Amino acid sequence: MDKGVNLIIETIKKGGEIRIFGDYDQDGIASVMTLLDGFLYFYDNLSYDIPHRVAEGYGMSDGMVEKAIDDEVSLIITCDNGITGFDQVDALKKAGIKVIVTDHHEIETSTDGERQTQKLPEADAVINPKRVDSSYPFKDLCGAGVCFKLMQALYQKIDGDFDYLASLLEYVAMGTVCDIVSLTDENRIFVIEGLKRLNYTEKVGIKAVLDEMNWNKKIDEYTLGFIIGPTMNATGRLASAKLAIELLMEEDIDRIYEISKELVSLNNERKKLTEEGLDKCIDIIEKNNYNNDDVIVIYEPTINESICGIVAGRIKEKYYRPTLVLTNSKTENVAKGSGRSIESFDIHKACYEYKDNLSSFGGHKMACGLSIDISKIDDFRQFLNANSNMTESDKQKVINIDTAIAIDKLSLEFAESLNNLKPFGKDFEKPIFADKDVTVENIAMIGKNKNTMRLSLKKNDATINAIKFNAADMAEYLSNKFGKNIIGNKIDIVYYPDINEFRGNRSLQLRLIDIR
Repeated sequence: MDKGVNLIIETIKKGGEIRIFGDYDQDGIASVMTLLDGFLYFYDNLSYDIPHRVAEGYGMSDGMVEKAIDDEVSLIITCDNGITGFDQVDALKKAGIKVIVTDHHEIETSTDGERQTQKLPEADAVINPKRVDSSYPFKDLCGAGVCFKLMQALYQKIDGDFDYLASLLEYVAMGTVCDIVSLTDENRIFVIEGLKRLNYTEKVGIKAVLDEMNWNKKIDEYTLGFIIGPTMNATGRLASAKLAIELLMEEDIDRIYEISKELVSLNNERKKLTEEGLDKCIDIIEKNNYNNDDVIVIYEPTINESICGIVAGRIKEKYYRPTLVLTNSKTENVAKGSGRSIESFDIHKACYEYKDNLSSFGGHKMACGLSIDISKIDDFRQFLNANSNMTESDKQKVINIDTAIAIDKLSLEFAESLNNLKPFGKDFEKPIFADKDVTVENIAMIGKNKNTMRLSLKKNDATINAIKFNAADMAEYLSNKFGKNIIGNKIDIVYYPDINEFRGNRSLQLRLIDIR
């Protein structure tokens, strides 16, 4: 950190250009903005570059490096990437460009006896809380969180404006929630403070996106994770993430709203492509009985490469199986795609055993990305299933319930007290409750696509409304169980007590998680 801060100050004193290398997801966008906005308070010889997801892939591309060398940039700062950019860092250094790597991803390590060593790029400074030799007390910062710590250290050194520094937490909160890092310790502070500021934000680009999506409620972690995040992410999936940066940097109001319309349109297109891809994949699974496999591997050449991971995640949720979705790549006869896993299966380890037959591969226990010769896909599927070692219990989704509370004992005040514990997220999940023998008083499928279930549930003398989104499978389950006469039957429920706000009225509502 000290090396990085000193190098930044040295570059600024010489008037050199600082270029930021970011990533195309929401954390990458938030990271770029944390650095750009942080620097712009006192320095403006800045530029940034972000790779194109499909054309260049993750991390520093050779094209980005060549352009920086041609432009005679003085200093490169990576954010949310760079820890594995060995060749690219070497090329920059050889050209006389200083490099600071800021990243939060895992570092390649090896163990020799009791001694653990790590492979780091030969940058001038490598800032990553996951370094073996790091004494930083919290390891689970996102990319934007690491960038904020760099800005904090810089502002301390130059006696900067700490109120302005705190405004950067609006970006950090977005990156922290959307990258699904642990919502504990320092991250919790980042998100709470960032959300406070976002609700009174002066950042017109953020306001414009929310206006375009008709979001007039309080900004909370849901807003970040399911409204702002996917909309920003859609730029990196279907266009260029530079569009999201342009939105947040632009000062012309008309242009800001023009870009926000484009972002929302891209996200709507992404949703459409996801649903179409999901339907195609489910059709392939059902026709080939892949739902009986331990590991589902699907090849559907028409799916947009950028949504393979989303579709794999949706299929994983539906069948509760590790899932890989592959589509055609730009390279002839090569398929490219993403995998998403369940808690009991290490998808990275499983695919790593087949790595000699893969064109490219990377990831972690719960997710991976890979390229493979199309002719080897069937063999790959057979290999994964033959070596999965999954038991029947591994393939059963388990919902851990915090405690049982009969729904007639609930109150609006109780739901409000739970909401005071927000923000909820990874490692700080919503508490989950359960009740048995609850009577279905009424049921209806509502919403544009008729996939939201609204019920009235009765226990003793109390009747409470409940809701379940994306409930097509649940509706089918109830129809198969009870036929046409669902009303009057009793079910067991897993739920979270929530608050429904409608025209200024607040009432208790159950958010259903599962039924039986």
